[in-house]
Amino acid sequence: MKSFPTLLIFFLGSLLFSSHNLWSQTPIDLKTNDFVTTTIFFPSNIKKVVAPAANFKFTYEIGSNIGLLKGRKGRPSNLLVITEQGYIYSFALSFAEEVPEFSFILTTDQAISRTIPSDVNGSEGTKIVEQPSNDNGQKTGTVNEEPNENVAVYDKVDDKVSQVQTTAISVRQKDSISQESIVESNTNIGEGEEDLYDVDREEYYRIFCENNYLQKTVFKRSFRQNKKIAVRLNNILVDRNEKYFVVQIENNSKKAYDIAGLSFFKKSAVGQLEKIMNPLYTFNLQENIDPEGINEVVYVFKNFNISAREKISVVLAETNSDNLVILPLDYLLINSPSN
Repeated sequence: MKSFPTLLIFFLGSLLFSSHNLWSQTPIDLKTNDFVTTTIFFPSNIKKVVAPAANFKFTYEIGSNIGLLKGRKGRPSNLLVITEQGYIYSFALSFAEEVPEFSFILTTDQAISRTIPSDVNGSEGTKIVEQPSNDNGQKTGTVNEEPNENVAVYDKVDDKVSQVQTTAISVRQKDSISQESIVESNTNIGEGEEDLYDVDREEYYRIFCENNYLQKTVFKRSFRQNKKIAVRLNNILVDRNEKYFVVQIENNSKKAYDIAGLSFFKKSAVGQLEKIMNPLYTFNLQENIDPEGINEVVYVFKNFNISAREKISVVLAETNSDNLVILPLDYLLINSPSN
């Protein structure tokens, strides 16, 4: 008869092995653009979402099973949705000039896995259970609830072993689902709820940028152009401990413009070298801009002021070219944000 440590090692090994199989499936491919709204119908109401990149926007109403997706030109991204019944759906998102399908009605067979409540030694948690296969090797929409001998033995151990199981499941979820916490879409901070700024700082930056990057231009004279490529400072905002620079790149030419980089440089005094400023977060910077297209970008820095002797410059570089567009920023603008 196998000893308890042997059973424990066997169970944890099986758990990690099943984790590998659980997340090896191909996500659902979705193509979208900003002219067409792609509608996704889930088998049950949406509970949680891991949001995609900034050039894609996924929205839904609380208590609804319908999600709406739109996207702008940019890099491909991914979307993860968990329903109230615990089914997890993974999507591979990409921009397309022509969208082949406008709506998707999903079934439980298309979920990559399912979360179900588990009760280990009287404490409730969440565990991810791989859906069983039918005779054809395809996933079915049911959860295998047949008793497992190792689980039965495992349930009899003390609190320390329970902690080992919880840790193993937590590590699996962290490595498999995402390196960031799953957050609710359209998060509202209310009484008794955690502040998103403290829980997920990057997600807070993303939401703030998304809500402000398309506002009307405030600094109309902060503008530089080189060969029909222009850089404009639209706004400067301060929120919490950060300063947000809203910058607009305009391609007024008849060909696509490939962006090598957009950087901020600081020069402390005359004769000194310029030093690059490293942002805390960058929002919506595209790799290329279509002819006569516009790219609104937001750079987030730790809040700062500069003296009249100091100088900040925004530098736009083009791929495979030495052409630069340099926009100097007046210290009065930087020290007096619009809000």
